[in-house]
Amino acid sequence: FDLTNEAITGADGTASAIGWAGNAHGVVTCLGGRFFVRGIPFDKAFGFGIYARTPTTWVDAGGYLPAQITSFSRQGVAVAITEFADRVVLAGHAYVAVYARVAVTNPTAGAAVADPFPSAGLVPLATAANRVGPHASAVHDYVMAVDRFGNSYPWPSAGALVTAGSFDRHFAHMRSFWSSQLSKIAMVSVPDRQLDDAYRSGLISTLIARSGIHSNTGVNNYEAEFSHDVVGILANLFTQGDFDNAHALLLDARTVVGSPEYVDGLWTYSWPWAVYLLKTGDLAFVKANFNTSGPAGATQPSIEASAHQIAAHRTGPNGIIGMTNDIDSNGYWTVDDYEALMGLAAYRYLARQVGDTRETAWANSEYDSLLAATNATLTATMRRFHIDYLPCSMLQPNTANRCRNPEDANWAAPFLFGRWAWDGQLFGAVVSGPAVRLIDSTYAYGFRRLEGRLPPGTFGGYPSNFYSSGYNAGYGSSGLASTRYRDQGILSYEFMVTHTQSGPYSWWESASAPSTASPWIGSHPAAGGGSSPHAWGIALVKFKKLAGGGYFKIMAEIGKDDLGHELPDDERHARERDDLLDRRLGHPDR
Repeated sequence: FDLTNEAITGADGTASAIGWAGNAHGVVTCLGGRFFVRGIPFDKAFGFGIYARTPTTWVDAGGYLPAQITSFSRQGVAVAITEFADRVVLAGHAYVAVYARVAVTNPTAGAAVADPFPSAGLVPLATAANRVGPHASAVHDYVMAVDRFGNSYPWPSAGALVTAGSFDRHFAHMRSFWSSQLSKIAMVSVPDRQLDDAYRSGLISTLIARSGIHSNTGVNNYEAEFSHDVVGILANLFTQGDFDNAHALLLDARTVVGSPEYVDGLWTYSWPWAVYLLKTGDLAFVKANFNTSGPAGATQPSIEASAHQIAAHRTGPNGIIGMTNDIDSNGYWTVDDYEALMGLAAYRYLARQVGDTRETAWANSEYDSLLAATNATLTATMRRFHIDYLPCSMLQPNTANRCRNPEDANWAAPFLFGRWAWDGQLFGAVVSGPAVRLIDSTYAYGFRRLEGRLPPGTFGGYPSNFYSSGYNAGYGSSGLASTRYRDQGILSYEFMVTHTQSGPYSWWESASAPSTASPWIGSHPAAGGGSSPHAWGIALVKFKKLAGGGYFKIMAEIGKDDLGHELPDDERHARERDDLLDRRLGHPDR
C-alpha cells in the first residue's frame, strides 16, 4: 500500500472499502484481495500471497454488497478471494471482524498445489489441504477483528472469533443487515443494472465512511469531516430516505460548519435541515434548533445564525459573496453565490414552516438582493469580456484563472455544489439570470474545449489527475434544467462506471487516465487523488435524486415535474426529451 499521495492506495492505483455502519475506521481494500486495517495496533496490510496478477475480475457480491470478490487463475487453477466485514458481539463487546475466503477450483486432470499464503494475524476458520485433486475444490476461511467502534476494551482472542461462527453464517448476517439499510431508502430500477448497483453501493460506502456520527468523506484518505461535504452527504441521505440518527447527524454538522475549512458549508447548513423537514415533517426538532445555537455558541451556530452569515460574507463587488477558497483556489467563485442562494431558499422554507414571519421576510429580501447582485455582476462580466458561457469566476473569464485549463473540471463548478438551478425550485425559489439561461451554452463551451483532449462523458479532473473525478455525474446535474443536456448526469455516471472505477463502485476524487498495465479487466485509472470511495462525490450524483430521491418524475403529457413546476424546455423538444429519458432511466420506483 502506497502512502505517497497521503492516501492509502493499493496496487495499480486501486482503493475501495469494506466495513460496518458507524465503525471507527472502515477497512481499505485493493486489487488482489489485500486490505489495509487502520488504527492502533494495526495500520498495516493483510492479504494472501496466492494472488498472481493474472487477468482479474473484482466485483461486489450480489452486485452491490460490501463483500468483494477477486477472481483470477494461477497456473491453471481458478481462485476466488471473498472479503467482507460483519459486526460481532463477544463477551458483551461489539467488534467489526473481517471474514475472508479463498476458494480454489482445479479444473485440470492433474493435482495442483494452491497454498493461500495468508498474512500473519488472520485466524483460520475452516481449513483444507493445499493439494487439490483433479476436478476438485478447496475452501480456506479466515477471520480477524479490526475495529472496536471507537472503544478501548480488549481485543477478542482467536478462540472467541472462531466460536463466533462460520464464514457463511456471518455472510448471511452481513447481507441481511445491508438489505435492511437499503430497504429504508427509495429504490431505483433502470435498464442499466450497473447504475442500480452503484446507487445501492453508494449508500453502503457512505455509511462505512461514517465514524460513529461523524460524516467522514473517505476511508483510505479524507477520514474527516469537511463542511460542504457534510452538508451534501446529509442532504443526499435525507433525500433518499435514510433518517437513521438524523438528529445526531444534523447537530454534529452544526459543529463542522461552525469552524469550517470551506465557508460554503456554513451558508448551506439550512439545506439538509430543509430536506429533512420536507421528508419527515419533524417540525418540533427543527423549531428546537432554528434559532438556538449549541453549547459552544458561535462555533455551533443555529440554523438562523448560519443563514445570517451569508449577509456578512457579501463583501465582494456589488454585494456578491467575497473571496473564498471553496474550489481549492482563491477567487470570487460563481458557485459561491449560487450556494448562498440555495442556502437562503432552504432557510426561507424553514422560516415559513416554523412560523417566523420576521425571518421569512429577511430571507426573501436577502435572496432577492443577492440574486439581483449576482445576475448584474455576471452580466457585466460577460459583456466586458464578450463571453457566452457561465464563468467559474464572477469577475473573470475562464482564461484568467485556474479554469484556463480545459481539463480542470472546475469550469463546471457553478453547476455542482448546492444545485440551485434545479433544487432551488423545489423550495419555491425563483431562479433567473445567466445560471439558468446559459446552462446549455456553458456545457457546449466546456465540452467543445475538451474535444480531442478527453473522451465524451467526462468534465475533466484536478491536479495532477485531469482525466475525470468522483464528481463527474454531479457536474451534469444542472442538465435537468437545460434543454439539450437533460441526460448529462446519466451519461457522465455511465462514464464513471465504465472508465473510472478504482474499486468496485469506488471512485477517486480525481482520477488519471486508464492504466494499460493493470491486470484488472476493464478500464480503470492508473492513479488517483483524494479518497476512494468518496462520500461527497457519491452524494453529488444527481442520478440518485433523479431516479431515486422521490423529488422528480418526468410527466411528458403535461410538461411538469411532480411539484407542478413547468419544465424549462421549449415545447417542441419536450416529447423528444422525455422519450430519451424514459429509454435511459425506465420508470423509477418511488
